[in-house]
Amino acid sequence: MEAMTVTASSVLQVGTTDSFEDERALLRYDFLKREGLEKELLIPLPVDASKRCYFRLPQALLMDAPPPFEKTVSFQFIAELLNQVGLSVPRIYASDHTHGFLLVEDFGLLTYRNAIHEGIAEQLLYGETIKSLVHLHQQVTENKTHFPLYDLDSFLKEADVFIDWYGLSLSEKEGDSFREVWAEAYENQPVVPHSFVMRDVLVDNLMWIPSRQGFNRCGFIDFQDGTHEGIWGPITYDLVSLLEDARRDITPQFAANMMEIYFKAFPDLIREDFWASYALWGAQRSTKILGVFSRLARRDGKLKYLAHLPRVWQILNRDLQHPRLYAIRRWFANYCGEKWLKVQ
Repeated sequence: MEAMTVTASSVLQVGTTDSFEDERALLRYDFLKREGLEKELLIPLPVDASKRCYFRLPQALLMDAPPPFEKTVSFQFIAELLNQVGLSVPRIYASDHTHGFLLVEDFGLLTYRNAIHEGIAEQLLYGETIKSLVHLHQQVTENKTHFPLYDLDSFLKEADVFIDWYGLSLSEKEGDSFREVWAEAYENQPVVPHSFVMRDVLVDNLMWIPSRQGFNRCGFIDFQDGTHEGIWGPITYDLVSLLEDARRDITPQFAANMMEIYFKAFPDLIREDFWASYALWGAQRSTKILGVFSRLARRDGKLKYLAHLPRVWQILNRDLQHPRLYAIRRWFANYCGEKWLKVQ
C-alpha cells in the first residue's frame, strides 16, 4: 500500500484531541514548528509491533515514540554510546523527551530485506553485521554505564509471556514447572563473555548504507527492545537474534558459516560453551516470541504475526536438541501436545 503524504501543518485540520492519534498529531506539529519544519512534507512509514512510528522528512526521520510506552531519553543515550563505539546508528538532531519525539538521521530505504530483494548478497549483508558485533564485543567489555543485567528475573519474565499468551490450559503447578526448568537452565549456563545487548538485531531492523565502508555499511535502527533502557548480557544473544530470525528463513549451514567470521575474531572462545549459551538464549528468545506474536494477534488484532509461528517452533525445536536443555524439551513435549509434535 502506498504511504500517505501530508504536510506537518495539515494536522491542525483535525480540529479535536478526542483521540490518542489526534493528540499525537498536534504534538508532532508543535515539535516540528519548534524546529522550523512544520511545512515540510511528511511520509508515514510502515508500523511494526511497537508503539513507536516514523515519518520521513526531506532530510531526516521524525520518530514519534509516545511515553510512557517508549523512552526517547534511553534511545538517544544508547544511540550516542554506540556511535562513540564506532557503529552506524542514527545521529540525533533534535529531541523532545517530554512528549516523545526525536529528529534522527535517515539511513535511506535499503532495509536488509529490501537489499536482499534487490540482489545484494546475503553473505555480504550478514557478514558485515557479524563484523559489527565483533567490533562491539571487542570495544565494550566492561559495563561502565551500569546497564541492568540480564538476570534470572528478566529471563523468566520474558519466557512467561509464552504461558501467559499462547493459549495453553495449564494448572498453577504446570506453570511453576515451566519456570523451574528454565531457571535450572539459566543457573547452569556456561560462562561466556558479556557485552551490551541490542536484542533486536534482525533483518527488518538493519539498514544497508552503501555509501559507507566496511562494517559501517550495516546500520542499526533498533537497539532497546522491551526494556527501552538497554541491557548487559551474553555475547551470544545478538548473534542468536540475527541468525535465528523469527520472520525469515535462515539455514543452519548459513548460520554456521557466518559464525566462523565471529570465531575467527575470538580464537580463544570455547566453542562448546558458546554453542550451549547460544542454544539456551535462542530457545528462550523463541519461547518469548511465540508468546509475543500470540499477544499481538489476540490482544492487538495483528494477525499477520501468526504466519511466523511455525518457523519459530522449528527454531525452538532445533535449539532444544542441545543436551543441556533436555528438561525444557521434555516440558514442551509433555504440555504442548500437537504444537510440539508437528515440529518433530
